[in-house]
Amino acid sequence: MSDRLPIYECEAQLLADLKAHRRLIVSAPTGSGKSTQVPQMLLDHGVLGSGQVVILQPRRLAARLLAARVAWERKVQLGREVGYQIRFENVTGPETRIRFVTEGVLLRQMVQASKLEGISAIIFDEFHERHLYGDITLARALDLQETQRPDLQILVMSATLDSVQLEDYLKPCRVVESQGRTFSVDIRYSGQPSYVDKRPVWEQAAEAFGNFVQSGGEGDVLVFMPGGFEIAQTMEAIRHTDESRGFILLPLHGELPPGDQDAAVARYERRKVVVATNVAETSLTIDGVRCVIDGGLARIPRYDPFRGINTLLIEKISQASANQRAGRAGRTAPGICFRLWSREEHGHRPQQELPEVKRLDLAEVVLTLKAAGVAGCARGAGPGAC
Repeated sequence: MSDRLPIYECEAQLLADLKAHRRLIVSAPTGSGKSTQVPQMLLDHGVLGSGQVVILQPRRLAARLLAARVAWERKVQLGREVGYQIRFENVTGPETRIRFVTEGVLLRQMVQASKLEGISAIIFDEFHERHLYGDITLARALDLQETQRPDLQILVMSATLDSVQLEDYLKPCRVVESQGRTFSVDIRYSGQPSYVDKRPVWEQAAEAFGNFVQSGGEGDVLVFMPGGFEIAQTMEAIRHTDESRGFILLPLHGELPPGDQDAAVARYERRKVVVATNVAETSLTIDGVRCVIDGGLARIPRYDPFRGINTLLIEKISQASANQRAGRAGRTAPGICFRLWSREEHGHRPQQELPEVKRLDLAEVVLTLKAAGVAGCARGAGPGAC
């Protein structure tokens, strides 16, 4: 199955450009297979030598599930050739060649072993999310490549990258683009602005679900909500609709036990409704989803000047995030996306999320770098950060 994924159309160019330049931007749409297949390309074609490829994922759930998927594809036991490492959990071993990690894990490894011995390549996946530790780790990796590890290979991947700005930051580098294979998604907006409808967002989502089922909509449903409380309220609201009979209702967020997370992405004979936070926005494929209901909200990390700490605030998502969410409905067949805000409102949303380096207190990461003996970072903290 994997050899038919769209990313293989640019396999030869990807390998040649990486060998020639050591830095590569891979721009490939949702569903192209970049997250699972590019690490295997590097291993299978001998690009890694005797070393390891480390793939940075913004979320623990994605790191774990992607590692499990690649291990399954390669018919190996998870934790041997393919593994993952997240906070408080290390499923790797001496034989591991493909290692999925969260961003803070690699930065801490840089503090302990600054030359990253044994690592031949680093892949920054879903880089458009511009998490603080991802930006800092990329800057440190570039400095390391320019000073002590010219053999280190760096790949930056995403479906919604600002390639021009990133290419200028990484130069000299090459850009490889995959056209991907996505099905059409019918985007439908609310007929009135979200601030006019005074109902809770979960009631609006339940109404959209009912309308979808009544109209004869097929397949599974994925609903985006900002957090655990809203997920619980949404599931309760949908459960009380007549249209929910016959559906399995499942939550999906980062704080769930692994077994419950696996249940949400599993296949069933019955149709299902998965109510998720933005952990389902990128990297993960939930097979069977034909309808996305987007509440348009997420918990965004931001510095609170009144309390003097970083905190999570519920805010409206960007246009790029909305497009990522809509794409979940077009992975395996044509789909539909209900956005619980008006078309006019959508035009006023920001194109991209503001990078975390511009909205978080940097004290923690500065102290981490100081502990690693870093007096300054010539690369700054990522493209457009300063």
